[in-house]
Amino acid sequence: MRAWPRRRSRLQIVLALAVGAGLGLLVGLRLGWIAGLAAGLPVAGGYYWLVMRRFLRRRRLVREPFPEAWRAPLNRCVGFYRGLDQAGRARFENDIRFFLAEQRIYGPRGAPVDDEIRVLAAAGAAMLGHGLPDWEWPRLRDIVVYPAAFDSEYRVGRGKGTLGMVHHQGPIIFSADDLRLGFCNPEDGLNVGLHELAHVMDLEDGAADGVPAGLGFVAAAPWLEVVADRLKKVRKGRRRRVLRRYAGTNEAELFAVAVEVFFEKPDRLKQRDPELYEMLAGFFNQDPAGSKG
Repeated sequence: MRAWPRRRSRLQIVLALAVGAGLGLLVGLRLGWIAGLAAGLPVAGGYYWLVMRRFLRRRRLVREPFPEAWRAPLNRCVGFYRGLDQAGRARFENDIRFFLAEQRIYGPRGAPVDDEIRVLAAAGAAMLGHGLPDWEWPRLRDIVVYPAAFDSEYRVGRGKGTLGMVHHQGPIIFSADDLRLGFCNPEDGLNVGLHELAHVMDLEDGAADGVPAGLGFVAAAPWLEVVADRLKKVRKGRRRRVLRRYAGTNEAELFAVAVEVFFEKPDRLKQRDPELYEMLAGFFNQDPAGSKG
């Protein structure tokens, strides 16, 4: 996520001036140029503020110190963050700020969620988007956090098996216990935060097909081919040393499980399935098996 998109800002300045000048000309022809200026300038400023308000807010956010209370869970549980250089950490922290400022995160029936869980939810978004500075997370999906795993009726308790889910056009849901465990146990290949946010990327083009939004038409065809091939192999038990059985559910789950492994067991994935690794590395513009920054 960009703090300030310079090209977009310049384009919107031109459009704002054009809108203001158009109105000012209409008013000026009737009432004189002073009245035209008085009418056009506020409209130009209002237009620019309206279309750029998200980024104006981001510019204010980056001027503020990053809260130490937020940095603590990152240092404790997010190995990806600890592995970044100083510039990489600064970008990661900015993505945390923007995500938490722009997303609604709450518990059942609107209950508040503690900062540790909010920061870990944002950390998943920051990890996936670290190599994609132009990626913007949709703001139409609320994030609902249950204290622990839940069932189909959203009842929490012992033996409940759902750790998270994303409704096709609804909220993202996490189990707080499992979100915390996914980050604080970073080498088991399981991370519900990464998993559910990978689904969000998949669904951005309207289809849960295992192909993330943003791929061009030319790139989508080989991606679909690899996803279909790995799905078949996982179902036959031939890829389970790399991707767990759940990846065989469908194309969307295969992609989400592959994303978990890509970030949590990158060396293993690169060794066992270099083609899948390279496709994910190309999309995310990251090489977690190599250097970070």
